[in-house]
Amino acid sequence: MANWTVSQSSTTTTQGATVSANVVLTITPNVGFVISASDFKIGEATETSTNVWSGGNVDIGVNTVTFADVTTAGAVGNTVTATVAFDSFSMPSSDKEFFIDIDEKPDKTVENVDRYFCIRTQHLAETNGQGTNKHVVTYASAPTGITTTNNAVSIHNIGDGLVEHLHQGTVPQGVAAPGTLIFSIDFDANETWGYYYSSEPTIGILSGGYSSYYTFVNSGHLYDDGTTTSTSTNKLVFVTVKGYYTPPVGVVGLDPDPASSSSSMCELGQSILISHVIRQNVYEQPGSTRQITNVVIDQSNIDPSGEIRNIHIMGDYLAQGIFEVVSSDASKTYDFGTTGSGVNGTFTASATNSYPITWGSVGNPSWPIYFPPISSDTYYDIIVTPTSPTTTATGVPIAANDMRIHQYATVTVSLGLNDGANKYEDASLLSGDPNPAGGTGIQGNAGSITDVTKPFSYTITESMVTDSGNNTLSVKTEKDYTLNNTGIVTSDLNGDAGGTSFDVDSTTGILAGNSINWSVRKDPLFTLDETSTITVASYNPDAPTEGTPNVDNIVVGMVVTGFSTLISEDVTVQTVEDGVISLSESIDVEAGTPLTFTADGVIVSSVTDENTLVASQTMSGVKDNFELSFGGGAVDTIADVSDMSVTKVGNNIIIAGNFNVQSFPTSDSIVKLDLNELITLPS
Repeated sequence: MANWTVSQSSTTTTQGATVSANVVLTITPNVGFVISASDFKIGEATETSTNVWSGGNVDIGVNTVTFADVTTAGAVGNTVTATVAFDSFSMPSSDKEFFIDIDEKPDKTVENVDRYFCIRTQHLAETNGQGTNKHVVTYASAPTGITTTNNAVSIHNIGDGLVEHLHQGTVPQGVAAPGTLIFSIDFDANETWGYYYSSEPTIGILSGGYSSYYTFVNSGHLYDDGTTTSTSTNKLVFVTVKGYYTPPVGVVGLDPDPASSSSSMCELGQSILISHVIRQNVYEQPGSTRQITNVVIDQSNIDPSGEIRNIHIMGDYLAQGIFEVVSSDASKTYDFGTTGSGVNGTFTASATNSYPITWGSVGNPSWPIYFPPISSDTYYDIIVTPTSPTTTATGVPIAANDMRIHQYATVTVSLGLNDGANKYEDASLLSGDPNPAGGTGIQGNAGSITDVTKPFSYTITESMVTDSGNNTLSVKTEKDYTLNNTGIVTSDLNGDAGGTSFDVDSTTGILAGNSINWSVRKDPLFTLDETSTITVASYNPDAPTEGTPNVDNIVVGMVVTGFSTLISEDVTVQTVEDGVISLSESIDVEAGTPLTFTADGVIVSSVTDENTLVASQTMSGVKDNFELSFGGGAVDTIADVSDMSVTKVGNNIIIAGNFNVQSFPTSDSIVKLDLNELITLPS
C-alpha cells in the first residue's frame, strides 16, 4: 500500500476547442512519511532526462510527465508535482479522460520521518550497612539507532547515590501506540537478603513541551513466591520499566523539532526519576546497630539566581533520625513543614528541621530543596541528627561544615591597563571616554570554571601620556600580551615546611586566595583488604615493593585515588604519623599498585614577603625543593587575551582583541595588560 496520495484534475472545455495546456497533479505523503521527486516514475516509461518520463502506461495523447519537488527533497512537508504534458487535440462532444500510471521506483522507498529525541533516566542505587546491594538495576542494550550512556561516576549497581543514564537517538515518526521502544530497565531486588519492593517503581513528573509524547510501562513482574501474578501476600522482587516515544506530528513548535540532532535535543532537559521503595523482611545481624548511612546531594556551587536540588538521606531498616539545612544568612533553616506531607520551600528564622524519619516506613527519603536567589555570598550546612540508638556512618554530616554547599553572588572580572613605568595618566586610560569606564568586564558565577569571551578595543591617545613633550606613540616591535595576576604560577619550596608558614624560591605572581596544588605517587608496601591505615614508599615503577617507608609531601586532607574499592565519596588523609597514614575510609590496597595523593582545598591565606607564604592549613611534611603550583582552582581568576592587534591609527594606538575568562573568583577582580609591553614612547 502506497504511503502517498495523488490529486486529480478536471477542466471544462468547449466542444471543438483545441486543448494544449498542461495539467499539474500533486503527490502528498501520508502523515509520518517523506517523499522526493526522484522516488517516482511512470510505469513501463522511459526517463528521457532527470525526473522526466515519456511513453509507458499512459493514455494516448499524454506526451510527458515531469516530477518536481515543491520544497526540499526528503524534507518533512515536501510535496511533489506531476506535470502532465498533452498533445494538442480537438475537444470531442463527450468527456475525455486521461490516465497515467504513477509508481515508486523499485530502488526507492518512501520513508518514515526520522525524529530526534533525548531523555535522561535516574534511579537510586542503595546498599545496606554491610555494603550489600539492596537491588540491582540493569539497562538492556539500546535499540537500533539509540545510544544509552551511563552518566554516573561509578558503576550503577554498586554503592549508594543517584545514578543517571542518557538516552538519545532517532525514532521513526508515525509508529502505532505506545510508540518506539527507547529503553528497557530491569529492577531486581536482592532476595538473598530479604529485600523487596513495597510497591511498583513510579515515574516522576516529566515537564516540557514533549512530555506527553513519552509513555512508560511496567511489565515482567515477578513476586517472591515465583509467580507473575500479585496476590495480597506476594511481594514484588522484579519488574521491567520500559520507555516509549511517539514524536508529535503537526504540533506547532514541536514539529519539526527545534533541534537538528539528538544531542541538541538534550538541551531541552527532559528527565525522569524512577522512584522505588525497598523494604526488607525482618532480618538483622546479631549485635548490629542501625545507621543513617549516607547523604547525597549535588555539592557544586549553587547558581546565584537560585535553583532546586534533591537531597537523599539513606539509612538501615528501622534507623531513625532528623536532618536540617542551615543557611549562613542569620542561621535560617529550611522549612520542611510540620508533618512531612509537603515542603514549604523557604528558609526561616524559626528553628525547623525534617519531621522524624524511620527508614523502612518511608524508604529512603528524598526532598527538593529550594535554594533562593542571593545578592551576597551564602553557604548552607546539612546536618543529620540520629535518634538513639541509631548512629551515623562515617561521612554522614552531623555538625556545621561537615557538608557545606556554597552559593556565591555574581562577580565581574574586568580587563584593565597596567602602567608599571608610570608613563600615563592612569585615571584617563579607562575613564569612560574613549574607553569604557573600568575596562571591559565579564560577569559570571563566583567559583565557576567556564569559558566566556568578549571582544574589546582600547584607544590610547597622546593626551594620556604624562610627558607632553615626549608623547609620540609607536607600536612596540616585540609585544607581550601576558596578563598580570592570572593563570598558574609554580615555585619550589626553599627548605622543609614546618607549619602553615613556609618559604618558596619566589612569591612573584602568587596572591592571597590562590589554590595550592600538588600531587605525589606512592607505592603501598603491603597488600591489605579493608584497611584504613597504610604504609607507603616512594614511587618506583621498576621495584614497586622494595622501598622503605616514605610519607614525604603528604599532608592531612589530601585525596587518595588508585585503590580498588568502590565507595561513594572521596577517601582523604586523616593523619600522618611515624610513617603511617590513616584514611577516612577503609580501602583495599595491593603492593605494587601505586596510589596518588592530591592536595584538596589548600589555599594561600597571605603573602608575607618575596619568599614567604602562609597556607590555610599546615604544610608540615612537604620537603625542600618540592614544586608546588599556585592558582588554577575555582577560587582563582584565570583569564587571557587572544586574536590581539596593536595598531597605530593617526596619532593614536588601538589595542583590540578578545578577552577570555576561564575561571571566576569568589569576588570581583581586575586583570591587566601592560601598556609598556605594547607601546613605545620616546626616551
